[in-house]
Formats: sequence, C-alpha cells, structure tokens
Amino acid sequence: MTTFSKTIFFKLTILSVADVYMYAARLQKEYLNDLEPSFINECLHFKGHLKSNGSDAPNTIQDMCAFIRQKNVVNIYPYIDISLRMLLCTPISNCSTERSFSGLKRVKSYLRSCSKENRLNSLAMMTIEADLTSKIDYNCVIEEFATLKCRKKC
Repeated sequence: MTTFSKTIFFKLTILSVADVYMYAARLQKEYLNDLEPSFINECLHFKGHLKSNGSDAPNTIQDMCAFIRQKNVVNIYPYIDISLRMLLCTPISNCSTERSFSGLKRVKSYLRSCSKENRLNSLAMMTIEADLTSKIDYNCVIEEFATLKCRKKC
C-alpha cells in the first residue's frame, strides 16, 4: 500500500471531502482488482460515520477494523474492510531483505576467490536462512554424508 492509502485512513476524519475523494480515487485505481469504484463513496460515507462518533472514533487501522466488526457494518463498508485488511497485511519494513544482502556480502567477500557459483549460492541460502540452519542436528548430516562418500580401502 502506498503513502496516500495510509494518509486517507490515518487522517480520514480531518481531511476535506475533496481530499478524501482524491485519495480514495487514487487508491481504487491502484487496486482495480480488489476495490470497486463504489470504494470512493464508501470512504466518504465512512468519514461521516466516524465523525458522528466524535471522540469515540478509532484512530489506528487496527481499531478501524475492530470498529467495523463491532458495529456490524462490514456489509455497508465491504471495500473499506478489504483496504484496511490489505494495509494491515502490508509489511512496513524491509529489514529481513537488508539482513539477507548483508549476509550475502559477508559470504561473498570471504569466499569470492575460491568458490564456484553453485557453492556460493548454497552458502548464501544457509546464511539467509540462519534461523533454520541453527536448528539442524549436524551429527545426523555428518553421518549421512559419511555413508554416501565412503572411500575406505578394504
């Protein structure tokens, strides 16, 4: 979700009708498959509904979702509900991606001259998925590898 989608919901009660219309239209155009053209009118109507509640109006996206369900108005504002849930499900940061690239940089700089591409990719995946690799029982892996690569002379 874009910044104007956050703006419309965080400032819905204080935005002018023209601004709500503009933000809702832009959001509806961005998500044509998810939001119908009636989303714009729903936003305007929802703004009035929130203003009529006065100081009891929800301030956060999560509170707005709960408000719609508590007041049992999901059928009146179906596209508001969809857009709020989309906004709640959208990740806010990209920290895990940044950590992945940092891990790749460490692996690549250390093994740059002596690794082939396949080995480098495998090591990068192990670094990126460090939480999974830390749970592996290495003794089982070593034993399995030893039985596969047995080169003893009899």
